[in-house]
Amino acid sequence: MQSSHIFASSLQSFAVNSLFSQHCLSPDIMNIYGLCLQMLATDATHRSVDHHHASNSSRRPNFHTVLQRVGKTVLRPGGTEGTRKLHSWSELNRDGTAIELSSGMGSGGVALAKATGACVTLSDMDTSRLEMASQIAREQGVDSELIEIMQLNMRNVGEELEQHHYDTAIIEASLSHYSTKEKRAILKGLSTHADELLLHEICFRCDDSSPKELNHIKQDMSRALAIGFHPLTVDGWTNVLHEASYEVKQIETGPIKTLNPVTVLQDEGPKRAAKIAWNIATDASIRSRVVETRKAIKSHQHDLGYILIRAVANNGQALN
Repeated sequence: MQSSHIFASSLQSFAVNSLFSQHCLSPDIMNIYGLCLQMLATDATHRSVDHHHASNSSRRPNFHTVLQRVGKTVLRPGGTEGTRKLHSWSELNRDGTAIELSSGMGSGGVALAKATGACVTLSDMDTSRLEMASQIAREQGVDSELIEIMQLNMRNVGEELEQHHYDTAIIEASLSHYSTKEKRAILKGLSTHADELLLHEICFRCDDSSPKELNHIKQDMSRALAIGFHPLTVDGWTNVLHEASYEVKQIETGPIKTLNPVTVLQDEGPKRAAKIAWNIATDASIRSRVVETRKAIKSHQHDLGYILIRAVANNGQALN
């Protein structure tokens, strides 16, 4: 109970003092954000979530869908900061090409196109998300010639890319939801079509934990997220990449930041963050789900984190 009030108070103080001073935003926007966070904390204090009932609901949407409904656009475990670091490692330049797999609304791929001037293909199974991604690119002033879209099933990436070749492939917050066998198959199929791979995923930070303990974390998080949850240790990610003919060149890990309120402000901007907080605070079902998931993440905060990896294909030149 006390920690919930501390959470709300600290965020309200951050919103009003730090962001007001840095971005010269109106006190009204900052006060709305603080009020919504206070409502969230109050709900977290008094609400009891039935995890078993929730996990057995056939209509329970996965948590990424919930976040998109409230207006969140950045869904990566290391936030925008992690994506920027990953992009800074890449050797991609304006003469190169890249593909983002399972791109969703394409914020990472669009940012890469803006940063490098390279042509980036955004791929996803959901065509409605690809349409939104194209709109976001236009709104950000990205040259239309730099962004292409492709409907693609990541499970069949090797077959569906056919003769396509890219200098760089990007995968963020997607592979962690596939089994190790599926990860290996996806990466192996990709390795003949992309020379450089940039990964931004979830990892276990507890190398000394037993398989039973890791399985408990997987099950707990799968229930909260309503989607498969299969992160690997740092060694596990390195090994599965090696088995798929990728050689790891750079790695960085850190704590999960998806629901960190400060990160939300940095990723989405103060105005959108205030809107997100309001949408959550005023919808009881979504508020309950966010509180539940944040509780699950917090309970495993020392065991889970984000991982950034840059790797290069070591099986020769990709297809021309």
